[in-house]
Amino acid sequence: MENLWTLKALLRGFELVLDLKVNFHESCLISVNVAPKVMRTTCNFLNCRQGSIPFLYLGLPVGANPRRVETWEPMVEQLRRRIISWGNRYVSLGGCIVLLNLVLNSIPIFYLSLLKMSSKVVNSVVALQRNFPIHTNKQAVNQTITRG
Repeated sequence: MENLWTLKALLRGFELVLDLKVNFHESCLISVNVAPKVMRTTCNFLNCRQGSIPFLYLGLPVGANPRRVETWEPMVEQLRRRIISWGNRYVSLGGCIVLLNLVLNSIPIFYLSLLKMSSKVVNSVVALQRNFPIHTNKQAVNQTITRG
């Protein structure tokens, strides 16, 4: 129990020195080889919730197996949603290329900063990018041609 008081005092000192606030009620504590009773007591004392592995940090699964396709499903789904939301917009050919290069390539790079992507996932991401509907809206394509 003395270690818990020390930990709480250390975090409070962090708050005072850096003029930041630790949100204990939004924090979670993850145990490794700790008895469940001790974890419950610690979480109650620190006023935080108990977490488990794997967990999400900035949208990335920490502790998950990167070789499994299920680990990458949230990223692929996020790419799909972005592509669907852009499908009916009046975007020129140049705009589509910018969207592909800047936005759709940055999402996988963010994930790759932590995890190694399997070849199946790479193929599905490349397929999503290749099937991006550049010429789905004929009126937008015609407007782009007449303006140029």
